[in-house]
Amino acid sequence: MKTQPDPSNGITQFIPGLALFKDLKPAQLRTQFVVAVTVFAVLVPSAMAFGDLAGVSPVAGLYVALGAMVMYALFGSSKQVIMGPEATSAIMAAAAVAPLAGGDPARYAALAAMTAILVGVLALLARLARLGFITDFLSKPILVGYLFGTTLIVIGSQLGKMFGIKLESDQFFQQVLELISRLDEAHLLTVAIGIVCMAALFIIRHTNRTFPGPLIIVAAAIILSAMFDWQSKGVSIVGAVPSGLPKLAIPSVSLQDILTLLPAALALTILIFADEILTARVFATRRGQKIDANQEFVAIGMANIGAGFLGGFPAALSSSRTAVADQMGGKSQWVGLLAAALTIIFLLFFTPLLAPLPTVALGAIIIVAVFGFLDIAAFRFLRQVRSAEFWLAVVTTFGVLTVGILQGILVAVMLSLVNVIFHISRPHDALLDDIDVSGGTVYRGVADKETALTEPGLIVYRFDAPLVFANAGFFTERLEELITNAGAGLKCVILDAEAISDFDSTAAEALENLDADLERRGVEFWMARANKPLRNLLQVTGLTKRLGRDNIYPSVRAAVTAYRALFSETIIEIGENDV
Repeated sequence: MKTQPDPSNGITQFIPGLALFKDLKPAQLRTQFVVAVTVFAVLVPSAMAFGDLAGVSPVAGLYVALGAMVMYALFGSSKQVIMGPEATSAIMAAAAVAPLAGGDPARYAALAAMTAILVGVLALLARLARLGFITDFLSKPILVGYLFGTTLIVIGSQLGKMFGIKLESDQFFQQVLELISRLDEAHLLTVAIGIVCMAALFIIRHTNRTFPGPLIIVAAAIILSAMFDWQSKGVSIVGAVPSGLPKLAIPSVSLQDILTLLPAALALTILIFADEILTARVFATRRGQKIDANQEFVAIGMANIGAGFLGGFPAALSSSRTAVADQMGGKSQWVGLLAAALTIIFLLFFTPLLAPLPTVALGAIIIVAVFGFLDIAAFRFLRQVRSAEFWLAVVTTFGVLTVGILQGILVAVMLSLVNVIFHISRPHDALLDDIDVSGGTVYRGVADKETALTEPGLIVYRFDAPLVFANAGFFTERLEELITNAGAGLKCVILDAEAISDFDSTAAEALENLDADLERRGVEFWMARANKPLRNLLQVTGLTKRLGRDNIYPSVRAAVTAYRALFSETIIEIGENDV
């Protein structure tokens, strides 16, 4: 009897979040609820701040968080990632929308929401094109440098809160310099509250990581602020939060507006994806999980479409809230769904509660949450493995901090590709020698071989890389050097092609020229261990016919045996002359 396929499997592949509702255990839900409460406590004031930064109503930041968290929980492949409003996406959206809005708040809000929808559509198109492979260019050095740089950016964004100073700069180094130059303006009570909050969080973290430290700090800060009226003493607080739920609506904009917003939406899509996938991979590696890059395009797309239809602006990964969720023991996207539910309840009934909360307490929570990402040990490891990778991580860090996250990543990717091309252009190669082992004779590269010949009249040469334009000249030079040093007694050159999985037109021309040159010298050119893809390329380029099908051997040993059979008398004569 045939088993009928479960139709839910296909749906779960497209909407991974549906698996959250299978085998749900109440105890697990209770644990994730505590984490969600903490994430929610950090979310509300920061989301409102990012709404203001984007140039829309502060409450729009909560709308973005609501749509993004629900959609990512349903469509994302990471168990830790929390999406919502973030500084970089808010700033970029404001830069794109402000020139078109003409000072009209309603039009501004509509354009911001449409930008989010465009980002979502572009991300979905990227999924259809299966562009997830671009994450293969984000190597470990880039990952290490990116994470270090973005961690410093997050810390820098909270420095003003910690000292009670409104910093004008939006770049890390400028923020640090501005803070130093304005230390005389620091609000001492704010600084004291921040230090106490950070110290308490570090103590709680080192004592018991499962203890809800951030939640305790938020609750205590609200109570103390209300009791001692910290606002009247100059401490910045969150203030009043508007109530009510957003309405689903399609932004009212023209086709010309959409076309004008497209370049900015494309740049935002690239930035949001690069930021999200890098951070998601960090947490996945720590937790022994896997990230589906193509599915992340779907999750980012749906999160932004959800944010746009709720009247928000482009959503991105929140490093700080993701770090808080992970630190508190978040193990599934139930954290995002529960935090979204709390956001709904909060918008409806409890907006006045956060009004007395000092913003410095939020800054302390965020700084402590991301502090562990300043991983110096990772840089030491890269330096031990290869100094070039260490410097690539350093360049990525400074690129992210100086020219921006997207530009810094692109520069690092380019340098990484240059490094790869350099190593491809100078791959390992070897003159092979016969070595007797228990199973018979094998041919291996020997570094201390004094002669340029494998044996009298014969060169067996191995090239350990695909043969392409970047290394075709190196390949030719190395063989010409061996051929010249071999002298007049050379009869045959055998190329061990096991590692040559591919070659291009430049390499095909180099092989053809090499064979023609050897033919003029009366020297045979054979090939051994050519794999199927290489044999197909040899056939297509006509090299099979030029070399001769019988001169392409399945193994080095078979080729050497054929050489000895063909040139046995010559080998004896060479040996007698040497004596």
